This record gives sequence, C-alpha cells and structure tokens, in this order.
Amino acid sequence: EDVAFVAIDMGYSDLKGLNAFAQEQGYPWTTGLGDQELLQAFRVKVQSTKIAIDMDGVIVYRAGFGKGTNEEWISVFEILARRSPRT
Repeated sequence: EDVAFVAIDMGYSDLKGLNAFAQEQGYPWTTGLGDQELLQAFRVKVQSTKIAIDMDGVIVYRAGFGKGTNEEWISVFEILARRSPRT
C-alpha cells in the first residue's frame, strides 16, 4: 500500500527553493514548509524531529535528532500502510 509522506523543512523561506534542493538531492517525496506555529503545535524542540501521523491524526511515532533507527522508521511506514484505507 502507498503511504502519503511529506517532508517538512524549517530552513527554507520559500517552497520553490526547497523543491529545487530536494530535486538536486534526488529526494522522491513531497516537500512542504513549516512555520513556528507548526513547531509549537507538535511540540518540536529539536532539529530533525521525525513525526509520523496516521490518517486519524494520531501521532504514532516521534524521534528527535539522532534518535531512532532505520528499522524503526521502516516499521512505522509498514504500520501506516496497514492502517491506510484500501482502494
């Protein structure tokens, strides 16, 4: 199953620049810009925070800078894929 994935970046001031950077890096995912309200809403206090949210808006994974493993992140996507609506 497909899982929607959007990488949110706080370091760019415009989406065009962020998309250009993502394309240069070969990132295949959708990118988006966040703001201070987003940081506050999700209680992000450390750079490179990873948050996974299921289709009901429930946070199912959270890890800060240098935390978590590749295996954990893959597992999160597997869980989200099982929870996604079947089409």
